[in-house]
Amino acid sequence: MKLSLAPIALIAIASATIAQAPSAHADERGDIAFHPTEQCIDKAIANRLAVKRKRRGTVDRLFVKQARHEFSFGGGYYVSDLFSGTYSLVGSYTFHMTESTAVEIGGAFTHANADVIRAIEDERGTVLEDNYAQVRFVESLLLWTPVYGKLRLGGTIARFDLHLDMGVGVVDSATSRGAAGVAGLGSKLFLGEAVALRVDLRNHVFRQELLDENFLVNDLSLTAGLSVFLPFSN
Repeated sequence: MKLSLAPIALIAIASATIAQAPSAHADERGDIAFHPTEQCIDKAIANRLAVKRKRRGTVDRLFVKQARHEFSFGGGYYVSDLFSGTYSLVGSYTFHMTESTAVEIGGAFTHANADVIRAIEDERGTVLEDNYAQVRFVESLLLWTPVYGKLRLGGTIARFDLHLDMGVGVVDSATSRGAAGVAGLGSKLFLGEAVALRVDLRNHVFRQELLDENFLVNDLSLTAGLSVFLPFSN
């Protein structure tokens, strides 16, 4: 019996051709449609999809705070429950552990402006020993920065953050010597890589003695100042 090798050769060639052919699928009419894999997605579309797949919430931080030291100085207005409003001078040192958390040690200086209670003193026939007494605060705070963003100022883009503060302090004055609770919020507007403008609003809760009476007071301070970061570059 003689076997012909021609049909076997044709089958082998057809199998090799199918193996090298691009991927295919049958359409509704049963016809075979070929779609090369490398041409199914345009590069521009692929890039856009890659951007969309990035984790949401990431912000390009041109001003890096992590592992940097911040020195702040400023002044503002101090509003007391028992005394008249007056000026306040503040200073602080802040170490930024991460971009959103930091620890701060600060101090403030003001005075007890007794204009409000002079009328009471006149009615009682007594005189305050010192109606312009110095008031000093020392504070230890934890700062949390949940917001970091940017805004347009004229033709430039400025970056800013919003932070929340909480901690404890010590009050030293003629009418109070003791612990105080401190809470507040603030914002920084960054200028370059080492300087920022800073605004803080803080509430001090402590016990104060005046005219032989004890009071639990909530004193507010609104201050603005300048912060310098070390090292000077990110």
